[in-house]
Amino acid sequence: MKKAITWISIITFIILLIDLGIMGLKILEHNYNIIIEGYIGSTCYLIFFTCIILKFFTNKCPYCGKIQIVNGKYCPHCGKELK
Repeated sequence: MKKAITWISIITFIILLIDLGIMGLKILEHNYNIIIEGYIGSTCYLIFFTCIILKFFTNKCPYCGKIQIVNGKYCPHCGKELK
């Protein structure tokens, strides 16, 4: 699941950057009709940050089930060695 979340976040970030580039080019050409690009950008923005939040909360200890904030060799809560 972590790999899927990582790939989805990378893909949506790339799409967001491309969309922002298209919006910038349209604005430079004095074409201010960027409603569709705004919807695409805001959707990508929401998906990207949802993936980041999900990735943060899926990093749990397999023994005690508490959330791991740092990546280490041992769980800071129960002290058992992580896989």
